[in-house]
Amino acid sequence: MVSLLPTSPALLRLQAERRGPAGGLFFAGRHVSWGELARAAEDLARWLARRGVGAGQHVGVLAANEPALVAMLYALWGLGAVAVPIGVRATAAEAARLLAHARASSLLADSAHAALAREAAAAVGIPAWACAPAPPLAPRLLRRGTARPAPRSRLAAIAYTSGTTGAPKGVMLTHENLLWATLACGQARGDAADALGACLSPLTHTPVLVSHLLCRVLAGAGAVLFERFDLATVLDAVERHGITELPLIGGMVFDVVHAGSVPAAVRRTVRKVSVGGAPTPMEAKRALADIFAGAEIIEAYGQTESTDGVTMARGPSVFEREGTVGRMNPYVAVAVARGDGTLAAPGEEGEIVIGGPTVMAGYYRDRAATAAALRDGWLRTGDLGRRDEDGWFFLTGRLKDVIITGGENVSPAEVEDVLRTHPDVADVAVIGTRHPRWGEQVTAVVVPRAGAAPDPAVLAAFAGTRLAGFKKPRRIEFVTALPRNAANKVETGLLRQRFGG
Repeated sequence: MVSLLPTSPALLRLQAERRGPAGGLFFAGRHVSWGELARAAEDLARWLARRGVGAGQHVGVLAANEPALVAMLYALWGLGAVAVPIGVRATAAEAARLLAHARASSLLADSAHAALAREAAAAVGIPAWACAPAPPLAPRLLRRGTARPAPRSRLAAIAYTSGTTGAPKGVMLTHENLLWATLACGQARGDAADALGACLSPLTHTPVLVSHLLCRVLAGAGAVLFERFDLATVLDAVERHGITELPLIGGMVFDVVHAGSVPAAVRRTVRKVSVGGAPTPMEAKRALADIFAGAEIIEAYGQTESTDGVTMARGPSVFEREGTVGRMNPYVAVAVARGDGTLAAPGEEGEIVIGGPTVMAGYYRDRAATAAALRDGWLRTGDLGRRDEDGWFFLTGRLKDVIITGGENVSPAEVEDVLRTHPDVADVAVIGTRHPRWGEQVTAVVVPRAGAAPDPAVLAAFAGTRLAGFKKPRRIEFVTALPRNAANKVETGLLRQRFGG
């Protein structure tokens, strides 16, 4: 019997036999069918097995949105290995930290990021291999090394997300998590086999992987892969391929709204435009509805710890209930909890909590963080919100001190730790401040050392050599002292009031 897990290579073969009208991947002007992708994944799995990769091993995956990335994931899952996705915007030092924390035994990369992969793998002493971006993958050795013993996990992935402490937090996700999240998203969104979705955000982000790719595989539909977002390129691809669904986050929404219109052929083709990653202003959603006249506007809410989205608002509900992030998706439970853990009444603000089979198994090698996040049968999201009498949810704020810029999560503590190593910095606090395009921007409030007059551009460049570009402070303010409370903790709320957070 063929497994229907969306992470099973057997499902790729099954969907290849269905020969749907849009099935498979489209990349750089080429169509890679599900069958071709299945063969590439199986060939890669055999190649990796001969090099000692097997069940339970944690393997880093560092690649852009290419067929190779998808084949790598299915090859690892077919071997029973655990994927550790790493975004290509990471620096070698960041990638090495994740590989070390995940106890990765090896690293797979695409050819465009071979140098980054080689440096990261060398830092932790593991072997690394590179593949061509599309079949034939032609895997090759990047560096030799001693594969670490397999931890023998039964996970599908360890997905890293920014935490409030700055330490890496690896979200442990099972194949069942991915299955139920894929079913939940696909049913809530109304996926169909004749859909062709755009993959505009990195598939190394778990919610993107689920909603933009695994849902397409399960439906037998298709996806167009983009290595980066460029509006002109995307609109051209919509017309060329007949893309029916556009998922936009952060600055993508800004670019489309700023353009003001799209070609008539694009309006005729696109059936669904979704937004997510961070709350989208109502005026932007109204503008999207005007630009894509006749298309359904969708807003989704979720997080990596819940594998993907847990609520969704579609069509008229987006505008009739201003500010809503939707109602519960199938197979999940969502509620609002008071500070004492009891569930809040409709209209009462509290913390959004999530239950059900999409909730993570915990944080890898972090029992304290797992215990704090998973309590009383609920995942504590750190997001504040409320639910109305009819079950519609609204976000009102955040308990977690995490900055969301352009759909990417940034830990203030991680940026602070880097800036504190600069000789001209005596003290620093990092906050999120409003930005018209990215939602929030990373803002550093710096206390210079006595006698120093640091240049903001120099400090930003210093951080940029040690952090991914989206984590680099875009705004730097100088103060003589940071406001601190009796416990000597920085009062970030006062800084946000002062600098527009």
